[in-house]
Amino acid sequence: MGVSATASAVTTLAQRKASEAARRLQAAEAVVDALGAYARRECGTFVVFGSYVTGTMRFDSDLDVLIDFPPERAAAAWCFVEDVCAEHGVPPDIHDASTSWPVFTQRVRAKGLALP
Repeated sequence: MGVSATASAVTTLAQRKASEAARRLQAAEAVVDALGAYARRECGTFVVFGSYVTGTMRFDSDLDVLIDFPPERAAAAWCFVEDVCAEHGVPPDIHDASTSWPVFTQRVRAKGLALP
């Protein structure tokens, strides 16, 4: 009797991974909403790309964000991305359009989600 009660309470690795993937997706959606509001308020653009945009987020996915803000506001935008991602428990992978290769930024803009 104790074995079956214990067995039903066991969570498999696959279940834990699926649960974390769902949590990260929900958290990423909240981050994207916050980024959109920030970009509107601060007159810049964030471009979200990668697994969030393709719908393939996994348990270990990060949130890929390209920052495209005027130079005097780029550092604050970077800090905002870090802070809002930390608040929601999603690791960010941040790139600044002003310091990234043009080919990379063109590809990201073509396939990514521009905010606002």
